[in-house]
Amino acid sequence: MPQLLRCFVPLALACSCAPASRTVDLAQTRTALQDADRAFNQATAQRRTEGWMQFMAPDGAIIRPAGTLTGPAVREAITKMFADTSFTLTWEPVQADVGASGDLGYTIGRWEAHYRNDKGVPASNTGRYLTIWKQQADRSWKVVQDIGVTDPAPAAQ
Repeated sequence: MPQLLRCFVPLALACSCAPASRTVDLAQTRTALQDADRAFNQATAQRRTEGWMQFMAPDGAIIRPAGTLTGPAVREAITKMFADTSFTLTWEPVQADVGASGDLGYTIGRWEAHYRNDKGVPASNTGRYLTIWKQQADRSWKVVQDIGVTDPAPAAQ
C-alpha cells in the first residue's frame, strides 16, 4: 500500500495543479461572433478604412480573385477601395460557428456594394463572404482571413 501511495500522491498533486480547462458556451460564443461581425460592418460604414482595419488581426489576410493580401497590403487595398467616395460596402452575417475551444470561429453572410461606374452611373454588386475570426488575448475578436465572392451577373433577358 505505501508503494501505491508513493505513486498516487504525486499523480493526484500533478492533476490538481494542472490548469482547469475553460468551459465554453458555444451558443453564446456564436452570438458574440455575429455581434463582432455586425460591429465590424458598422465601424467600416462609419470610418471606412480605419473601421475595417480596427477589426483586422495584425497578421490578417484578405483573399480576392487577384490573390491573397496580408499585412500592409491589406491596408493599401482597403484604402484604395474606399478612396472612391461613392463606394459603400455593407454586410450581414447569416451564420456563425466556433471551434470547441471557443477561440477560433467563422461567419458567413451576404454583402452589398454600391458605387458609380466608369460612366458615373450608380451601380452595385452583391455576393457572399466567409470570415475567419480568432479571439485575441484581450478577448476581442479579430479577422484572420476574409474571403468574398461576387454573385454572378443576372442573365440577359
